Amino acid sequence: MDTDRDHYVSRQELDAGIDHEWQLLAGPNEVRQSAVRMSNWSAETLGDINALPSPIAFDSNLDGTITDQEFRVRLTDTFDQMDKDHDGALSRAELLAAPRATERDEGAMPQDSQRRGPPPGRRQ
Repeated sequence: MDTDRDHYVSRQELDAGIDHEWQLLAGPNEVRQSAVRMSNWSAETLGDINALPSPIAFDSNLDGTITDQEFRVRLTDTFDQMDKDHDGALSRAELLAAPRATERDEGAMPQDSQRRGPPPGRRQ
């Protein structure tokens, strides 16, 4: 998403990148995508079907589909978590440290989830 090639991803570049990726993922008129399509996007765009954030992490209301808004919110939240110095841009150092920061959050339930208790398969 570093369109100006200055080795930083700014908030403006993030917003443009999110718009571009949603267009590639969903097309010009779609507002929802299936988790399966999101898995394919992860493999194609992030390089691995298991790359973080996972397709499940995008689905904040757990309805089995991802909306354009859920897509935007998750990527923006991930950007904010990775921006350790809070300067509104991601440096190479912040990007390289990102897996550790996002892995901790992957097990967390989405903010507006109605489900209680740990995620399936996890002990308390």
